[in-house]
Formats: sequence, C-alpha cells, structure tokens
Amino acid sequence: AGKRWFEASSSDDPAALSQWFSGAATAAGEAGCSFEMPVAAAGFATHPANDDTNAGFLRDEDALLVIFFLTDEPDKSPESKDVYAGMIRDAKQGCGGDACVFVAGLVPGCIAGVNQKLWQFMGLFGAEPSWSDITDVAHYDDLVGSVLADAVAQACANIPVG
Repeated sequence: AGKRWFEASSSDDPAALSQWFSGAATAAGEAGCSFEMPVAAAGFATHPANDDTNAGFLRDEDALLVIFFLTDEPDKSPESKDVYAGMIRDAKQGCGGDACVFVAGLVPGCIAGVNQKLWQFMGLFGAEPSWSDITDVAHYDDLVGSVLADAVAQACANIPVG
C-alpha cells in the first residue's frame, strides 16, 4: 500500500494493522533471492545512513520498536548479529535500551534448534522472542493476533517512561 512501515498506538483498532500486514506479507511472496539478510535489514532500518528514507520510522523515545521477521530462509547477513543489534540499540538508546525493542516473526521451524544468526539475533533483546513456524499457515492468526498483541502490550508496559 505504499507504506514502508505501519504506525499504530495501543488504543487503535487493530483491524487496520491486520489488513496492512496481510497485504504486506502476501506481497513479499516467494519470487526473491534465496540469499535473505533479514538481520541486516533490521539493523540498517535504524542506521543514520537511512535517515532520509526512513524519516518518521523511529518514534519518540517512549515508543516500542517492533521488529517482525518474515522469512523461510537462513539469514545470510554479512556481519555479526551484534553489529546489527548495536545499530538498533544506538537508535533506541534514549528510550531505555532493550526494553524498547520487541522481536517476533514467522520463521523456519528448525531455527530454534540450530545455531543460526537469525535465531541468535531474535534473542538478543531480553525477552524470549514470539515466533511461529512460517510453514504452519493455519496458526498465523494465533501469532499475529492475540499472542503477539498480548506480548507487545506487556513489552509496552515495561518501557521506562521518560
């Protein structure tokens, strides 16, 4: 829908976010390269080099940054997970650190059992990441619906108010 991100408040009706996410997830499709780099994408979305493109993406210091991965491939980001996590932490440093970053995703089911960069990255920000197997289409609503909404609400409650 021409949006690079979706902005919402906890008091908003979630229907618009649900509709936007469904369209974005479907539009992503399967036609891309198998060399996916979602960890790098998460880091560089917050990097100052992209400030002009991403103007307005990072909200005020009291806002939760939700990073949601949607991938069926192993991460092939060139640098270490810590480089990208550092970019995100630098961008959210005025908020309260890791408490202001929430990570979730629809990712390969085997990811938790292997030493894989994406899974390692997802666990760097304190809380256990919310995730579901991307091949388990029948349960997308569970993760993107009530489970994710409850987890985000809890994460928002833990943000230090400035």
